[in-house]
Amino acid sequence: MEGINYFAVAGTPGAKDGKIDVVSIGRDAFPGCMHISASWYTSPSANGRSGGLTRGDSDELFVFIGSDPNLPDELNATAELRIENDVLTLTRTCAVFIPGGTARGEAEFKALEKPVFSYVCQLNSDISLRRPASASAPAGTYARNVIEGYRPPSGKMPDAPEGFLQLLLYLDGVRLKGAPYMETVWFKTANDTGPAPHEHDFDEFIGFMGTDCEHPEELGATLRFYIGDEPVTVTRSCLVYIPRGVRHSPIIVPEMARPIIHFSGGNGGDYARRGAQSDTNMFRET
Repeated sequence: MEGINYFAVAGTPGAKDGKIDVVSIGRDAFPGCMHISASWYTSPSANGRSGGLTRGDSDELFVFIGSDPNLPDELNATAELRIENDVLTLTRTCAVFIPGGTARGEAEFKALEKPVFSYVCQLNSDISLRRPASASAPAGTYARNVIEGYRPPSGKMPDAPEGFLQLLLYLDGVRLKGAPYMETVWFKTANDTGPAPHEHDFDEFIGFMGTDCEHPEELGATLRFYIGDEPVTVTRSCLVYIPRGVRHSPIIVPEMARPIIHFSGGNGGDYARRGAQSDTNMFRET
């Protein structure tokens, strides 16, 4: 990946209070990109409500994914996330959209049977800057800002080889007003096909995460794709920033030792491609 500055690749993970920080991307990697941090929770934590509320200027996306590919919709955990005067209780794989300027706390895991993967994206900022805040919105304002399941409003589903994908989450501005585009899947097998090269009118983030919590920096697979005309080979957990107008793909998975988590999203309200067949299908070649 020499010469490509759109990447943040996992190094030695940092662990504290049941949370393992795997990789983050932001201003240091590419000024102007979206700030994202990816982590694993491995034990109950008490850093939620006790830490107080903060607010930032950027829209945020919180995603929580259970680690059992055989029970993909279950967190096998109970987490609480306070947004203003609403306390969301999360027990299933889900995404939470938080508009900029909204007071919120940190995720607090009250119970945890199996590890949970989570990432937080600042959709409009390349740095996470927060300041102390107090709740002001009426109770119930953000109670419905959680989505579960892969249910595109268009009804279109990815066209991928049988057994390759486990669909997890799909979000856009139609499904939740004001929300960004985001989708999350498991890659469960090797695969020699992928989406045709394309570009977007929005900035996109992409993540590839290994699922061995003892070595979360290791992807457990080999991925190959293009950014512009530059070929890229990935073998470690990583985050990728694709500026709008930059051509990319296809994503090929020639080797896989264990399933991985793949997610993508952007600061646009829906998913559209230029330079390839324009639909919501991630994996159809043209």
